[in-house]
Amino acid sequence: MSLLRPKIIVFIFVATIFFLIFWPTNYNYSNQTCLPLNNGSPGPVLDAIRTTIITDSKGEQKEYLNAKGYITYLHTLRKQHQAAISALTRSADRAVANNTVYSVTLKPQLPPSGDEHDYMSLGRYFWPDPTKPDGLPYIRKDGYVNPEFFTILDYVYMRQMFREVQDLGFAYFFTRNETYVQKAMYRIREWFLDEKTKMNPNLKYAGFRKGEVMGWKTGVLDFHQIFRMLQAIPLMRYSNQWDPSIEVGLKAWLSEYYVWFTTSKMGRGEGRAKNNHGTFYDVQALFLLDYLGRYDEAKLFIKQSVENRINNGILPTGQQPHETERPTSWFYSIFNLQGLFMLAERADHFDFDAWNYVGPEGQSIRKAVDYLLSYALNGGEGWPVKNIKGFEMNDYVKILELSYIIWGDEKYLDSIEELRPKAKAEQAAGLKLAKWEDNYLCDIALLTNRLLWTCLY
Repeated sequence: MSLLRPKIIVFIFVATIFFLIFWPTNYNYSNQTCLPLNNGSPGPVLDAIRTTIITDSKGEQKEYLNAKGYITYLHTLRKQHQAAISALTRSADRAVANNTVYSVTLKPQLPPSGDEHDYMSLGRYFWPDPTKPDGLPYIRKDGYVNPEFFTILDYVYMRQMFREVQDLGFAYFFTRNETYVQKAMYRIREWFLDEKTKMNPNLKYAGFRKGEVMGWKTGVLDFHQIFRMLQAIPLMRYSNQWDPSIEVGLKAWLSEYYVWFTTSKMGRGEGRAKNNHGTFYDVQALFLLDYLGRYDEAKLFIKQSVENRINNGILPTGQQPHETERPTSWFYSIFNLQGLFMLAERADHFDFDAWNYVGPEGQSIRKAVDYLLSYALNGGEGWPVKNIKGFEMNDYVKILELSYIIWGDEKYLDSIEELRPKAKAEQAAGLKLAKWEDNYLCDIALLTNRLLWTCLY
């Protein structure tokens, strides 16, 4: 690079001042943690703006900025943030306008307890037994969703409530629109606190199989998306409209739920699961401990969780055997990786490097990502186990995008370029959402001013 002339130096100065003036002023960059770029180093995302050291004729070193790369980076970052914030506010506006009642009391049939406030969902993969006159009890057909699952809407309402509170909280943070806080509080009261509409703090009838008297441990997975709400609430605490009594009531509810979650037969059984159910049990537990202020427990829990899930859930080859034994083996291999990525991101908050943890036989999250790569590039050809659901790429491409940021390996970037057209085709066909279901990292990227490729869709 040649020495920068005075005019270029002036240009850099003016351009930098421009971005400082017109950059949104209400970002909060302090005390936030996000995905590391190559474990703390600037990483490949910032290669284009690295400075150049030049030694002059007197032997003195001078540092020069790659002005074009820097301005391009700032422009891309600003454009990404604006697009993401616009999408957030549109979602929040829809949530404000939505007057649908979200309550467990609206289901068309009561659980065996007879209490309409008990949450209930049907086992997703359970069907009438054709050998029984009444079809009871239902039997499992793994990988095949029974349409009856959607006749009880507790599951649908709860997930929608979590998502809306998340969008409202993040949208408030960036816009300071108090209407978003008011609606978020309304939804929290409606689901957890209002005597007429609230849910009891347990999942005793989640994953219910007709013909039986209780729910099933796999139903505990229904509640894992509570992370959406729990990460949004702190963003609203300093609003003039925020009512602290809501959190008093919510924390009391969640504390009671956590006791059930960790001591009931269903909860303990789900925690012992070796597959994605166990992984997302840990995700749920970690977010609950963190929100309830039980930080010492959370710090101990995350280390044990990561070691357990990697050591016992990933082979030295990178295969995830408890996922590949399922008939929808490709989907569940990716779904479990999503949970592992969430655990690893949370581990950063408690000073544990899960991204680079290696088990006693060489197991790691990165190996699990790499195991899928060759099959993804070949359209699933050679996949060694049964798979009835196809080889969708949308969710896996997002894992690769994050993998490139985390580990900086160019093979991920090359693979993204090859696989992204198929992922976009899946989105265009309505087969997949633009964001994979449990990826909240784009929202965290907004809070921390990070450029995440996965947010550029």
